[in-house]
Amino acid sequence: MARRPVRHVPKDSSRRRVWVYAAVAAFIIFDLALIGFALSTTKADADVTPGTVPTSTLVPTPSPTPAASTTTAPTPSASAVVAVTPARMISAADGTTAWRAASGACPAASASPEVSTDSGATWTATDATGPADVTAVQTLSAQSGSVVQFVGLDLADCAPLFVKTFVGGDNFRSYPEQLDGQWFVNPADRAVVHSPEGDQTAPCASVLALAPRSGTEAAVLCASNELYVTTDAAATWSAASVLAGTVNLTASDAGYVAAVAGSAECAGVQIVTLTPELGATVTGCLLVAGDLAGNVALSASGDTLWVWAGETLGRSTDAGAAWL
Repeated sequence: MARRPVRHVPKDSSRRRVWVYAAVAAFIIFDLALIGFALSTTKADADVTPGTVPTSTLVPTPSPTPAASTTTAPTPSASAVVAVTPARMISAADGTTAWRAASGACPAASASPEVSTDSGATWTATDATGPADVTAVQTLSAQSGSVVQFVGLDLADCAPLFVKTFVGGDNFRSYPEQLDGQWFVNPADRAVVHSPEGDQTAPCASVLALAPRSGTEAAVLCASNELYVTTDAAATWSAASVLAGTVNLTASDAGYVAAVAGSAECAGVQIVTLTPELGATVTGCLLVAGDLAGNVALSASGDTLWVWAGETLGRSTDAGAAWL
């Protein structure tokens, strides 16, 4: 039998085989590493709440600068006038008719109310001292051009006296029996307010002005610009409200109206409307020159406000926003 010839494999072929095996092994190891990395990344992503960005990827954003406060500080008074007892008063019957009077110490100050029926264009003086023996008007309440009543002081002993005219001031007469039903402050003791229920202790040592709204409701202005209200005929009083520069006040249909002098915002009389609980709103300014301490009077009738200040008489139908 013939022998097959022996095949000789080249030595380089075995070496190539070793390198192939090594390459395949390296590829398998690299592939396994990639699979492991992918699995670990998927697990990390699974720990993040869907729809959110992992905190580590957020770029810190500076907080916005807080906006400036919009709270408005109370407007300081330029030189608030110190309140004193008003030396004049005015009472409006309607938008065109009013009475006014100046006051002073008893018995020197005569009672001479003036009346206007043409919106203050002209005034007619009257004499109450002669026929009624009254002086120093303390309150004034007009019903019409013909009818006005007031509390003054008796010419003989300076005691309070109630006086009235029904004929436009052509004659005055005292009615002592009606005094008890009036609101007034006796200048001999300003720590007492007389209401229709009788004498009551005032909420302060010195009441400068009194503004009745009804038989039970009234407001008072005290020294140091303190305001108080009562709803039970002066039996009790509210806590004090301070309105710097207040020189007088009056009752209105909506509450009260205060006249303020020396405000930084008004070169004259600043008008401040007050709710029955003394909530304050600045509503106007009447330009007036001169000393206003004791020289400002005001009265509201319906929607018409009358202000008598210094040598100026102003009328407004919008709480002082504009003047007639």
